[in-house]
Amino acid sequence: MDRKANYFFLLSLISVFVLEANAGEHIRIITGAILAVIFCAAAFLFRWLSLSGTYAAIISGTIVFGLGGISSTAILLAFFISSTLISKKYTRSLDETSHAYSEKIRRDGLQVWSNGFWFTLFLLLWFVFHNDAMLLGALGAIATATADTWATELGSRRFSSQTYLISGFSKVAPGTDGGISVPGTLAAMIGSLSISLISIYVFSLMGVLIIPILVAGFLGCLADSYFGAIFQQKEPAKNWPGILKGLNMKLDNNMINWISSGFGALIAIILKLILI
Repeated sequence: MDRKANYFFLLSLISVFVLEANAGEHIRIITGAILAVIFCAAAFLFRWLSLSGTYAAIISGTIVFGLGGISSTAILLAFFISSTLISKKYTRSLDETSHAYSEKIRRDGLQVWSNGFWFTLFLLLWFVFHNDAMLLGALGAIATATADTWATELGSRRFSSQTYLISGFSKVAPGTDGGISVPGTLAAMIGSLSISLISIYVFSLMGVLIIPILVAGFLGCLADSYFGAIFQQKEPAKNWPGILKGLNMKLDNNMINWISSGFGALIAIILKLILI
C-alpha cells in the first residue's frame, strides 16, 4: 500500500511540475527534493526511518517543501522530530541495550503515509487551486497526527494512570487500542495546540484560525481512539456489517491513523468555512 501511495504522489508531483509550476517553483521543487534526500538519508542512518519509510518521506518531503515552502516544512519537521524524539526516549527507557531498540523507533512507509497522506495531499491541492481551505485541511490533518502521537507516547506510555475504553468507558490496560486517559487527553490537546500556534506563526494566518486547527486535531485524535475501540478490539470478520463480513477485513493501526487524520482535515475545512 505504501508503494501505491509513493507512485500516486510521485506521478502527481511530476504532473504539477510540468503543468502547473513556473520556473521559480521548478527550482524550489528540485531544491526540496535534494533537501528531502539529505534529511531522510540522515534519518535512516539515525534509525528513525526504515528503507520504505525513507522512500515515502523523500516523496512527501519534496512535495511539502517544493509546493508548500518553508512554512509547510516547519510544520512537518515539528511533527516528525517531536514524535520521533518522544518515541525514541520511551523505547530506550524500556530496553536500552537490546538490538530490538533500534528497530522499534524506525518508521516504515505505511506509518509515514498513515500520518502524512492527507497533509501532503491537501498541500498539493492548495498549490494547484490556491484555496486556503485546502491549507487548513492539511494543517488539521497534521494536527490530528501530532495529537494522536503525543497522546499515545506521553499519555498511555509515560504515566501509569487509569485508562478507559472510549466506546464504553470500561477500564482497560494503558496502551489498549481505543483507550483514553487524563494524561493522554491533555497531551493530545497540547500537541494539537502546538501545531496550531506554529501554523498561525509560520503562515501568518489570522488568529481566529487557531480554532479550526486546534479543534480538528483534538477531535481527530478522539476519532482515532473511537475507531480503535470499535474496529481493533474484535475479530476481523465481525467488524463489518452485511455483505462486508465475508471479506474478513480488519482496520489496523495504520489504517485507523489514516482515516482519523482525514477526519481531522475535514473538520478543519468545515470550521474554516464556518468562521470565515
